[in-house]
Amino acid sequence: MNIKDFEYNQKIQGYYMIKKIEERTSKNGGTYIDINIADQNKDEINGKIWNAQGMDLNAYKSGILVKVRGQVQKFNNKMQLHIEKIRLVEQSDDVNFEDYIAAAPVSSNQMIHEIYSFIDKIIHPQIKELTLTLFKDKEVKLSYYPAAKTHHHNIKGGLLYHIRTMLDLGEKISSIYDFINTDLLYAGIVLHDLSKTEEMIADELGIVEDYSTEGKLLGHIIQGITEIDRVCRELSIDDEIKMVLQHMILSHHYHAEYGSPKMPLIPEAELLHYIDLIDARMYGMNKALSNVEGGSFAEKNYSLDGRSLYKTSFGDTNNG
Repeated sequence: MNIKDFEYNQKIQGYYMIKKIEERTSKNGGTYIDINIADQNKDEINGKIWNAQGMDLNAYKSGILVKVRGQVQKFNNKMQLHIEKIRLVEQSDDVNFEDYIAAAPVSSNQMIHEIYSFIDKIIHPQIKELTLTLFKDKEVKLSYYPAAKTHHHNIKGGLLYHIRTMLDLGEKISSIYDFINTDLLYAGIVLHDLSKTEEMIADELGIVEDYSTEGKLLGHIIQGITEIDRVCRELSIDDEIKMVLQHMILSHHYHAEYGSPKMPLIPEAELLHYIDLIDARMYGMNKALSNVEGGSFAEKNYSLDGRSLYKTSFGDTNNG
């Protein structure tokens, strides 16, 4: 059964993928299982297993397919599943694992090829060498890593998809503002989130298990400028180039409360921030509205500042 077709008080049974699962303690001191599951359309619903006695949590992890039986209930005006029975999928169930993996709409090989094409457009030899070296170092992980654990581009290959889309945006914007140094802009876009591959621990399905110890203590911004420093020393890159690219990484979240102790002080860093923000927001908005009927509102989305987006009823005028 598709999650979008669930109705309150309905009894459901079907095959789903675990997206998140953890044991929690209730207010009365008891324990229960909090779980998010997804269907073949990649829609998700939160569920609770109140009677988890004898359940082996080591066997139930993110990325595992399960057969679920339960009842749809309402909690805080949202659907929630009361799971009465759950088991691991067996070979005899004849369920295709690949159908449940949320992935970028473009193959990783194609995106990697396109990003290399953008790196090849960088004219300055040291900026090109630095960008190429760091990208090559991450290429294998990038083929499946998401851009985030729970927010934008949290899909297999999502980080590559984010970078590639940002490069397309950067190329179009810099054609309008001809004073922009595209070498710096393209390099900054490619490098700005590369260290998320070290900040998070993800499997080859693009599911993030947790943040690494270094990721929790430092974060991808600090990890990123550290890696730039290391490679610049190895390649004897000019100090100003190193410093400016580090500044772009350091400032791309714009505000201190989001991890950037410096605001952008060069035009390319300013553009990097807004291109990053545009792509993250458009991805989130598209996802939030994907299953919404025209002329109605989506549920509140806390990754979009708690907004309840509206979907117009008159379609896409660009496509007639």
